[in-house]
Amino acid sequence: MKKFILLSVACFLFAGSQLSFAQTKADSQTVSSNTTIENSSKEKTNQIVNILARTNKLNADQIEKVYDIFVSMEKKIKGIESVKDASSKNAKRAKMNAYINSKLKNVLTEEQFKIYLKNTTAK
Repeated sequence: MKKFILLSVACFLFAGSQLSFAQTKADSQTVSSNTTIENSSKEKTNQIVNILARTNKLNADQIEKVYDIFVSMEKKIKGIESVKDASSKNAKRAKMNAYINSKLKNVLTEEQFKIYLKNTTAK
């Protein structure tokens, strides 16, 4: 009987320690996933700017301005992606693209803007 009670206590202690470790791991996963989302959006912006810099041969001032345009639009783009209605999402996406194009037209030269439009409509 003593062995049974001792074994039961050991099992409860083991199960309790497993539950406490499970709780701390879940908390750390949510923090890392939020960090990953923030990093991925910055990485995506950097990729867009790098592609534009390579294809359009942008100077340093243009690169900075293009980066600022896409960073400022990041929250709005996330908001558009959360819309459930497909027609509304497409309309907002088209409006967003027109706004981005108008901003880029002020930053890029005419030749660079033509290359940008050619590359974006080809996709």
